[in-house]
This record gives sequence, C-alpha cells and structure tokens, in this order.
Amino acid sequence: MKVKSLILVFFLFVGTVSAQNKVALKYASCLDSTRMKKTLTKLCSDEFEGRKATLRGGDLACEYLIKQLKQFKLKGGNKGLFKQNIEAFYQKRANKKFLVNGFNYRRNYCYNNTSQQDFVITGEDIVFVGYGVHDASYNDFEGVDITGKIVMVLKGDGPKNKYGASYNDIGRIPDFDYIRSKNPKAIFVVKNGFEKLSCYSYSSFTYYSSDEKNRLKKVEINEVLANRILEPVNKSVKQLKYELECSAKSKSFEFKRKLSFNGDKAYKLSKLSNVAAVIKGSDLKDEYVILCAHYNGYGKGYYNKICPSADDNASGVTAVMEIARVLQKAKIAGKGPRRSVVILFPTADERQMNGSQYYVKKPLYPLNKTIACVNINMLGRMGDYVKSKYIKTGYIYALTDTRYYDDKLFNVPDSINRVSTKLSVLPSVSCSRSPEFRFSDNYIFYRKDIPSMLFTNGSHSDTHSSSDTVDKINFSAMLERSKLIFLTVWDLANN
Repeated sequence: MKVKSLILVFFLFVGTVSAQNKVALKYASCLDSTRMKKTLTKLCSDEFEGRKATLRGGDLACEYLIKQLKQFKLKGGNKGLFKQNIEAFYQKRANKKFLVNGFNYRRNYCYNNTSQQDFVITGEDIVFVGYGVHDASYNDFEGVDITGKIVMVLKGDGPKNKYGASYNDIGRIPDFDYIRSKNPKAIFVVKNGFEKLSCYSYSSFTYYSSDEKNRLKKVEINEVLANRILEPVNKSVKQLKYELECSAKSKSFEFKRKLSFNGDKAYKLSKLSNVAAVIKGSDLKDEYVILCAHYNGYGKGYYNKICPSADDNASGVTAVMEIARVLQKAKIAGKGPRRSVVILFPTADERQMNGSQYYVKKPLYPLNKTIACVNINMLGRMGDYVKSKYIKTGYIYALTDTRYYDDKLFNVPDSINRVSTKLSVLPSVSCSRSPEFRFSDNYIFYRKDIPSMLFTNGSHSDTHSSSDTVDKINFSAMLERSKLIFLTVWDLANN
C-alpha cells in the first residue's frame, strides 16, 4: 500500500509541476504588493467603521469591492450583477419564559436559547429518545413516534455497549436530520451538568436568513430543568444514563407533561449581500473554481474602538482581489483559465458564516460543477500555532478536509511550492481538528462535498480585536503567499 501511495503522490507531483509553465509564473509575478497595501489600507480605514455586517460600514465595504471589480473589468457573478442579496432580519433578543405546568423556571432552572430562537412551543406529549441515535446498529427511535411531539434528547458521546465502549461507528449524535424529517413539534437537548445556561436577559440585535423559518425548534436545557420535566415518570437524567449504559440498548419512552416555551419576536428587515464576480473559462467554462474571502469585520469592539480587522480578513480580501485582477489580465491577453473562476466575497462570517451558507443554498453556479473552493482567511501575519524557530514569515497553512500529506488537494499547492515559491507549506496544526478549517467559509463548501482548501497564517492574539491593525501586516510575506495561491487556482482552473 505504501508503494502505491508513493506512486500516486509521484504522478500528482509530476503532473502539477509540468503544469507550472512560463505563462503561469509570468502572471504570478504580476501580483503587486503596492496595490495590495493600498487596498488593504483602504479596507481598514475608519471610513468603513470595521466593516461590520448589517451596519453602514459593511455596506460601504461592499460598494468599494464592487467598484474595484468593475475597474478590473470583471463581470458580475449574479447574472451580470455583483451583489447576491441575502434577505435577513434583525432580531431583538429579549427575556424568554420556560413554563412547566404553568410555573416559570426562568430564574431558578435556566435554559439556553440561541439568537435564532423566536418561536413559541406549547404541548404535553413528550418523547425521550436517549442520545437520539438512528443507525442500523443502534436505534433510539424504534418503537416510538415523534411526529408532532416534543422530543427530549441527551447531549453527549452517545450510548455505550455492555463493555462500556462507545459505538464509534455510528453517525451524528443526536441525528438532527432524522429528527427533522419526522416533523416533531420541538426538541429539548439536555446538556450535561447543572450549571445555569444563558436565557438572554439582555438586548441586542442579530439576524437569520428567511430561508430558516422552517428550521427545527431546538432549546438546550440543563439537568435541573430536565429532571423537573421528567417528574411524572419518576426518572432523573442521571438514572436514565445509568439505565442506558447497563442495558446497552435503547430505552425510549413517551410521557405527558405540560410545557411552554415563549419566545418574543421583534424583527427589522435588513439587506445583506455577498459580492460575486466571474472570470469565464474557455473550453471548460461550465466547470467552476471558487476563490473566496469574507469581507466583513467586527465593527467596534471593547471601549467602542473600531476593529480594523487588517489580518482577519482584509488581508484575505486584498489577496483575492489582486489575484482576480491578474487572472482577468491574463484572460484579456488571451491566456485566461480553461475553467471559470468565481470570485466570491461572502458576508457575515462572524455570524455563523451566513454569507457562504446562503450561497450554497442558492448557488450562483451549479455546485455539482464546482470542482474546488479555495478560501483565504488571514494572510498577512505570523500565527500563534507556529512554534518552530526555523519557520519565520515564509510559511502558510494549506488546510484541507483531511490535512494530511497524502491528501490529493493538498498535493497541488505543495507540489507547486517545491518548484516556485518555496515557502514552508504546512498541512496541519497542533490540534487534531483544525478550528481554522471548520470555522471558515471553506467548511460550508466542504460539507456540500466540494473539495475545499483554506490558506491561512493562523490566528494570533490580535484576532477579533482593535489591535489587528495595518502596521502589523507583513506585505512581503503576504505577496509570496498570494503567489502560491494564484498558482494553485491557476492549476485547478487549467489542469
């Protein structure tokens, strides 16, 4: 097996290296650090007020990006338009009530509700479904009907067999997709422990996509509140967990208890927009490579100070913009890509990546024809993960879904780098699951089975703060990293 793997890597390496012809290297050298500094400085200026999504600064940043794309003679990616409008709402958070048999447990037995919860739940038919596993080897839904009822499910590592070992081969726990398919009234997720959970005793604003109105009504509760709900069956959460472990099989059951969750609704319609452009390919124009970087920032942070968000993510936006300029320059000269390259600037990265979430729900180009997503999130600094004294600014993380050296997508920039930019291209970080990969827009595309890669320098102490400023950006390092990303996109779009 090792020999076969080495042969595969060898051919991937040779194929990629042969593709890096003089044309690709010529245009990579056209990337201009002076232009990049000018763009990044503009994005971080006080004029854009930290580029916070849903606020004036975010709108101004959106218009600035469109102006730049038009200046470079790119075409709008949304049927000629540069905006992909996202219908969204501000939702005012307010105190909410959780009633059990008419008694309000808000103060003594707290629960957790996310910013998206605006619903009202009333009912008395409750189904306890253990850890919510739906699998051939273990099924918590066997013998019970959850349609139109309130589902109560435990949060944790899942059931264990009679030897105390977890069923490692089962899928998602709980299986919310299966629960949703059965149209329950709501789901209460029981968290471990007795600590009080937030129930929003303060006010602020958030939003959600209007497409989410039919989402599953879900509230997290602690064990104290769960035990109160379970009183009619004389059970406690601790006891139920013990019974599940002792029997090593599902012990789901139904019971009645009058419950009511009241969520206050307060909305204000807002408009958010992704920014999209396209560089049409030639003979493979109906296949697509997405190059993206979220353009929003954090607005004003502590003490009402503007967060310039220079590295996160004005650096990524600047790199994408400069790469787009050069790719378009190549196209005008008749040397453009074979596949179409979609330039995408998603919004609302700090709000659960709502911009990219919206794109994959309503894609501007077919997802089944999208061969790869290359995302940039922080490109101009030195991240905290780099501990080696031998690795300075000449490095970049190229994170993929597996982050291993034998990953096919990772082999593209890795092979290119060996004969061109010669950076330290790192495929993984110290933790087993990279938070950078999972909490960046590339992950949204990866979940849609699109091969996805994140280029990043890694987070640092200035991330999400007012100290993430332009003067700390290393533009020479940013330029070299951008060249590698350019060559990677070139390879994906042509080979």
